[in-house]
Amino acid sequence: MAALDYLTHRGFAARLRGKRIALSPASRLTDDVRRYVKSHRLEILAELASNDGQARKMHWQISVKGKQICTMIGEPMTYGEALEAARFRWPEAEIV
Repeated sequence: MAALDYLTHRGFAARLRGKRIALSPASRLTDDVRRYVKSHRLEILAELASNDGQARKMHWQISVKGKQICTMIGEPMTYGEALEAARFRWPEAEIV
C-alpha cells in the first residue's frame, strides 16, 4: 500500500504546504496518524510531489571529472534541484 493510500483509507486528504505536509480534516488527527506521517514523511512528499509532472528522486550519484565521489541522499528533488545542490559544493559536479 502506498503511503498516501494509508491516509486516504482513513479519511484524510494530504497536500503540500511549502515543504510541509498538511492533512485535513485536522480535527481527526490522532497520535497514530501523526507517527505514521513522521515515519513516512519522505514517501508522502515524493508521492505528493509526483503529481506536478516532474520526476524526483531521493538519492543522486555525484561525480566530478568522471569519478564518482558520493551519493547525495535526502528529500525528493528534481534533477535541477539536485544538480544545483551538488554544484554548490563541487562546481564541476555531474549527477546521475
